[in-house]
Amino acid sequence: MNGRGDRIRAERLRRKWRQIDLARRARISRGLVGDLENGRNRDTTRILDVAKALNVNPIWLETGKGPKEPAPATDQPYLTAASLEDVADQMLSKGPDDVWRLVQLLLDVKR
Repeated sequence: MNGRGDRIRAERLRRKWRQIDLARRARISRGLVGDLENGRNRDTTRILDVAKALNVNPIWLETGKGPKEPAPATDQPYLTAASLEDVADQMLSKGPDDVWRLVQLLLDVKR
């Protein structure tokens, strides 16, 4: 198994949910829940949906690091990444305007 799958399964079982219960709450298929739990699917595009359904922090769910409790509700999207290179790839896929905005925000924080 894998750490992420173990965390998903443990949280689901803690709530006494079947895979179909989690699937319905996360709006994904029961098969995907099973694949995520067993490590057959490393897809991260639905982790936020699973984390919201389980009411846990998506970063903790993905990596096992940080607080388990979810961040306060926000309309802002989460970004999960395994490395700075992964962050860069995700930002580059958003387009140059978003990349430039991020650079400006980082420079403002440094001041």
